[in-house]
Amino acid sequence: MNNLETLFIPEEIKNIELAGKLAVMIDVLRASSTIITALANGCRGFIPILSPNQVKKKAQQFEKEGVLLGGEREGIKIGGFDLGNSPREYKREAVKEKTIIFSTTNGVKTLEMVKSAYEVIIGSFLNLQAVCDYCTNYQGDILIICAGRESKFSLEDTACAGMIINSLKDVFPVACQEADANLAARLLY
Repeated sequence: MNNLETLFIPEEIKNIELAGKLAVMIDVLRASSTIITALANGCRGFIPILSPNQVKKKAQQFEKEGVLLGGEREGIKIGGFDLGNSPREYKREAVKEKTIIFSTTNGVKTLEMVKSAYEVIIGSFLNLQAVCDYCTNYQGDILIICAGRESKFSLEDTACAGMIINSLKDVFPVACQEADANLAARLLY
């Protein structure tokens, strides 16, 4: 039987075997919402990188007109970057046909921590139905990871996880009722 598990902070990943699992990374405020908005507005793709200096180095591999640097540290746009981390900045006219190299305090760190999973998807309120549909049809274990804020619990990430878990209650009936983290996230939702 496949399993569904929820982690409230990314540091809990250290105790989890990711091989073969679908990881759903949630950072509602804001990395997940920003990535989803940019993709919906026609960007070519996102390259998440931990260090702002490495973002700048990676950008040198692209034609200047085809790349944007995006991200934040502690909620503040990184100096020398084109965009911060607000979905409002990632309008179609800004991001269409661009590759975005991206670094954030919480979301990118969490993506880095789950990169050894079989598959990684981004979850947010903005793409909730697509995430729920994908998870419903996935044939394997699913791990939902809340990015939190500075390694601490986040209400918005957990509420989003709860909505996903609630949609999966028929697919994972035991895990949704008996796993404490899943139950807590559902109750918060």
